[in-house]
Amino acid sequence: MSPVVWMAIVLLFGNGPVGFTPYALANVNVNTGTPSFTNVSAGKPSSTIQLDSGWIQTNWPASNSYFSLYTNQDMVFARTWDSLNGGGMFLTTDDGTSWSQIGSADSSIDILSIVALNSQILAGTWNGFYLSTDDGKTWNAATPAGIPADTPIWSVVTIDSTLFAGVTGGIYKSSDDGSSWTEASSGIPVDARITSVFANGNAIYAGSAGNGIFKSTDGGTNWTAIDSGLGDMHISQLAVLGTRLFAVTLTGVFISDNDGTSWAADNSGLENVNCFAVVNGRLLAGTDDDGVHLSIDSGATWRSFNSGIPANTRVWSLIESGDNIFAGTSSGVWVTASATEVREISVPLTFTLNQNYPNPFNPSTTISYELSAKSFVSLKVYDVLGREVVTLVDGRREAGSHKVTFDGSRLSGGVYIYKLVAGSQSSTKKMIFMK
Repeated sequence: MSPVVWMAIVLLFGNGPVGFTPYALANVNVNTGTPSFTNVSAGKPSSTIQLDSGWIQTNWPASNSYFSLYTNQDMVFARTWDSLNGGGMFLTTDDGTSWSQIGSADSSIDILSIVALNSQILAGTWNGFYLSTDDGKTWNAATPAGIPADTPIWSVVTIDSTLFAGVTGGIYKSSDDGSSWTEASSGIPVDARITSVFANGNAIYAGSAGNGIFKSTDGGTNWTAIDSGLGDMHISQLAVLGTRLFAVTLTGVFISDNDGTSWAADNSGLENVNCFAVVNGRLLAGTDDDGVHLSIDSGATWRSFNSGIPANTRVWSLIESGDNIFAGTSSGVWVTASATEVREISVPLTFTLNQNYPNPFNPSTTISYELSAKSFVSLKVYDVLGREVVTLVDGRREAGSHKVTFDGSRLSGGVYIYKLVAGSQSSTKKMIFMK
């Protein structure tokens, strides 16, 4: 039986304060049908926001500038950080209608990771474990056997009935709900800060803050580095969708389609990714300057998914909780419904360069093209000798249909070639100017 991961939180590293984002659940089925971007209806009362109505801002109680989210059943926890007020922990049990602060403003509990244990919640902090038995309202320090006191717990996760805790220089395992732990660090460097652990199939993966990614095929006893092609060893999040693995790093996303044996830089055109979330076989990405994006083809193409969110919003974390998706952003915490019903909407799904019209033309013609994702686009015209005549487009364009007019009145009559490049895709066509 393949391992089942119930919950994990991953640490983010950047120029700002330390925070964390949830990893993507393992063994999620990929949508293998005909690609179509989706709106959803979650079957909830009409007063509840749906994806086709966009995101709405939750009733956040304070002005904070850094949000990391994690969930336990119908509860959503938010860790905040700003330069004036420091960090704080907040909790909502009503989809963001109201939030309550956990502990005092000067509480020393600084949660880095969290996992549900039946009626208890176990949190990893800078100073070891803390435990809550009342749905996160109050916390007490836990002193389990096997882990040195005050050890920072960067990540904690349940795989089947075993708990895994990522620390600096190794991983610990517990089979008694965290009461006692044994070290399982063979193959992990002593300076590797293990910020995420998750399972996919019979393998367990661990990401680190500066030493790349490790894999275990014996239940987490022994670990092997899997860094071939990984251009950045600082892993801020690992995610999985079907058989495809994603690693978010400080310099971009890397993808593996062979269980981590090798990695390649993402060439989808989506940039500045901070976090991923997998929801019903679809991949959501939070970006540093362009809000949320959605992919229904395992990250090959993307479309903007920002209705309701202010422009240029920074998204630090994304989680699914119940029937909702929450986004921790630079403009507060936002919520929308998760994808439970698929309906096609009119967004082009393939990269297409159309034949110019009219053709032949004199003196002008229209060139149209379609993009399935926001991309950096170059559209140029060349003569038959391959010499560049004019650049018609040179910059970022949104997903959708686009048109541009080419005026050839200053050129000689004859055959010309126009070439469209968007990300790693390109297409070329001929046109005839009859003068």
